[in-house]
Amino acid sequence: MIFLLKYIRYMILTAAVLLAAVLYQVTISQFIDLNTTYIELGQTYALIAVALIYISLLITPMYFVFPALPFKPVFTKARRALGVSAFLFASLHVYLEFFKNFGGFSNLKYLTGIYLYAFLFGAIALLILTVMAVTSFNYAVKKMGKYWKIIHRFIYLAGFLIVFHSFILGSDFSSISNIESWIYIISLLFLFVLEFLRLDSWVVKKYPSVKPKLIVTVLTLLVVFGIITWYTFKK
Repeated sequence: MIFLLKYIRYMILTAAVLLAAVLYQVTISQFIDLNTTYIELGQTYALIAVALIYISLLITPMYFVFPALPFKPVFTKARRALGVSAFLFASLHVYLEFFKNFGGFSNLKYLTGIYLYAFLFGAIALLILTVMAVTSFNYAVKKMGKYWKIIHRFIYLAGFLIVFHSFILGSDFSSISNIESWIYIISLLFLFVLEFLRLDSWVVKKYPSVKPKLIVTVLTLLVVFGIITWYTFKK
C-alpha cells in the first residue's frame, strides 16, 4: 500500500505513454493506408481517453456509496494521473482525427448543424482537460489554493461534453443494436446513479424537508437518460 501511494501517479503516467507508443506501432503495422491508420488509431485513443475520464469520475461517488471498498487512498491519489493520461490520449485523438484525417481548421466551413456542435463540445472539453493537466502538479495546487478545486470541478462539464461528442460522432453509437452503445449507456447510468445518490444525500442534509429522499435522484436520472437516448439514436 505504501509503495502504491508513493508511486501510483508515476506508474499510471508511464503506462499511458508506453501504451500510446505500443498502440501506434501495432496499428501502423496492420494497415497500409495512412488514412485507415489515422481513423483506427484515433478512435482507439478516444476510447482510452473516455475510459480514463470515466474512471477518474467514478472514484469519488463509488467510495461514497460503497465506503468499505479497499484501496481508497490509492485510487484517490491516482485521479490526477488519470486526468493527465486522459489529456494525453485526447490530444492524440484530436491530432489524428481533426488535423490528419479531417484536414484541420480549413475544413471547419464544411461542418454544419449537429456536427458543428459536436466539434464545439469536443473543443471545449479538450480545453478543460488542458487546463486541468497543466494545473495537476503539486506546485499548481499550492499556488492556486482553494481555486484549484473549483477549476478541477470543471471535469464534470468536460465529461458531459465528451458524452455528447461521442454519441454524435462515434460510429459505434449509431445503432441501438451495437453492443458498444449498451456498454456505454449502462456504464454512464451506473456513474449517474452513484453521483445522484451522492447529490441526493447532500440535498437531504441541506434541506431535510425534501421527501421522498430519492426524488432528486429519480427526476434527474430520468431527464439525463432521456437526453442521452435522444442524442444517441436520433441519427
